[in-house]
Amino acid sequence: MHWVVGALGKVARGYSPALSIEITRECPLQCPGCYAYGEDHLGGAVTLRQVRDFQGSALIEGVLGLIRQHKPMHVSIVGGEPLVRYRELNELLPKMAAMGIHTQLVTSAVRPIPIEWASIPRLAICVSVDGLAPEHDARRKPATYDRILKHIAGHQITVHCTVTRQQGQREGYIEEFIQFWSGQSATKRIWISLYTPQIGEVSVVLPKIRTSR
Repeated sequence: MHWVVGALGKVARGYSPALSIEITRECPLQCPGCYAYGEDHLGGAVTLRQVRDFQGSALIEGVLGLIRQHKPMHVSIVGGEPLVRYRELNELLPKMAAMGIHTQLVTSAVRPIPIEWASIPRLAICVSVDGLAPEHDARRKPATYDRILKHIAGHQITVHCTVTRQQGQREGYIEEFIQFWSGQSATKRIWISLYTPQIGEVSVVLPKIRTSR
């Protein structure tokens, strides 16, 4: 908590303590509603599909260079799917920890999370889960519940769910979600967000989920 208090004084002087880095545009998922490949995601001049990914030492040095330049206290690593670059992350994450950086890695857990990452200080692994298994697996395959549960073994993760209208219309849905993930030994915390459409987006009104209960 002391680092948060220290950051407040710096923020008051115009310092930005947090940095988010998209380390890759690649992702094996094709989630409906994904905003990353939209025309305005990068400001409108260029789309994510038009930029070139860095890999290997170029990616490692590029990320470290941004950290040295901006001197953040907290870095979020996102994608694409960051685990596509797990080899580079194997080198980056310990170096960032040694620099005193608090790092959050946001992933779908579509591939195994290296067990050695569990011992890296100041590293938080956040796994995106889109509701209960039937809805999540339909949207997120191949990052299904079975894969997630297998790939997070040995870690302490943050489960993050963005609640949509469809989920909210089913009585008890969020409680059931929280109950399931609270019962997993790998779950350290659960974050719930509310879905907010992108500017100009017209969201489809989804039908109420019907169950046999």
